[in-house]
Amino acid sequence: MGKPRAGPRDLSRVVFNVLVWCGLLGGAFATGLKAGVERNAAYRFTTDLSTTIKSSLSVTAGEWSALLRRRPEHFLQASRYWGDGVTVNDPASDQTDLILLSGFFKDTNELRLIRRSGEVVARWPVRFYDVFTNVDHFPPGWQPATNWNIDTHGAVALPDGSIVFNFEWGGLVKLDRCGGVVWTLRRQTHHSVERARGGGFWVAGRRLVEGRSPYPPFETPFHEDTLLRVSEDGHVQAEFSAVKIFYDAGLDSILTATGAAFEDGLEWDQEIVHLNKIEELSDDIAADFPTFQAGDLALSIRDLNLILVVDQNVATVKWWQIGPWIRQHDPEFRPGGTIVVFNNNIHQTAFEGTALKASPDAPRITNIMEIDPASGRSKTIYGGKSGQELLSVIRGKVDVTPAGGLLITEAQGGRVRETDANQKLVWEYVNRYSDDLVAELGEARLYPSSYFNVSDWSCP
Repeated sequence: MGKPRAGPRDLSRVVFNVLVWCGLLGGAFATGLKAGVERNAAYRFTTDLSTTIKSSLSVTAGEWSALLRRRPEHFLQASRYWGDGVTVNDPASDQTDLILLSGFFKDTNELRLIRRSGEVVARWPVRFYDVFTNVDHFPPGWQPATNWNIDTHGAVALPDGSIVFNFEWGGLVKLDRCGGVVWTLRRQTHHSVERARGGGFWVAGRRLVEGRSPYPPFETPFHEDTLLRVSEDGHVQAEFSAVKIFYDAGLDSILTATGAAFEDGLEWDQEIVHLNKIEELSDDIAADFPTFQAGDLALSIRDLNLILVVDQNVATVKWWQIGPWIRQHDPEFRPGGTIVVFNNNIHQTAFEGTALKASPDAPRITNIMEIDPASGRSKTIYGGKSGQELLSVIRGKVDVTPAGGLLITEAQGGRVRETDANQKLVWEYVNRYSDDLVAELGEARLYPSSYFNVSDWSCP
């Protein structure tokens, strides 16, 4: 028996259904058009959902090998340099010096203390979920999926051979000489750890702000970077808002000079400032800075290309300057009254695709700059010349060595370089992973052997 033909009532039902669906689609289109024009709650919900889905797919696609424990993709970069381990070691340098390296080695995050020859004196393999079993200090959805989805960033060695370091955005940790956990601070610490005058540490922190915004026109929720003063036993003694510094100093106009349209009801779900270093002016060189005092803090605000100096109570801005550095890291007070800074000198447009991998065509234009805060003058003191090529699109460190040279951590290059006071290369280390890949290094620090009171580094 064949299919019956449609009668008048059936045709009416079809026409009715078509008109209903056209009406619904037209209404949805009109609502979407209105939402797009007015940028109302419906528009923000749709945009946020779309962004979240795209971000999740991007992360999953980019790090599936890490999630499956097949390859630590998160830590690897294309090799730009030859060599493996120590590639330069000037015999005129003090061979008793020890160098702390923090990065990814072989199959795990690790901190290593090595001699100039490359000999490993001590090592601290660290796995995030072995240290932190409770991760409710992360905002929802921010917890690392595996030990391979979080890295270390910021580390210092102490005279007794213990180590204090950050898991990036994941917490501050102190380990004893043999790797035992002494204490943890369950806060979103990040970027830098520095010794404080009188004991303890200055550490960059972050907290999620919800509810009524204390910083209009920025509306919650947003991530607020803070300055943490942490005691020797791992307790927060004081916390200062990096954003509030600008409002209190009447510099909030800098924060809104972003090109963003601050509209009514805008949900500012980003960071207002990106703090990536807290450096304290030490007593021994404070006299070289006539407008500063011992205990003053140099801060680096990456996305604003801004370096500023505040007093030790974080109540007064004593000096600030925007550029000529670009997306800089790690300002360091230098004897003689200047500040050196790791100038990334490049934007994240240099990344290839969605992964944090530098394009093969990205120019090697990262450099080290020196600023005279008294005059505002600056100059490049390393990088940009043949044999001095550097590139780290994000991250990077520079320390002033006791000999007056520089210790440069080219984070994404997986390389550390040390120069003497005349910028001659005296030591180099390449963190080789494979023939064509290097693993990133987050930190390098140089310590004279006399710094430590450890006579025997061996552990059970």
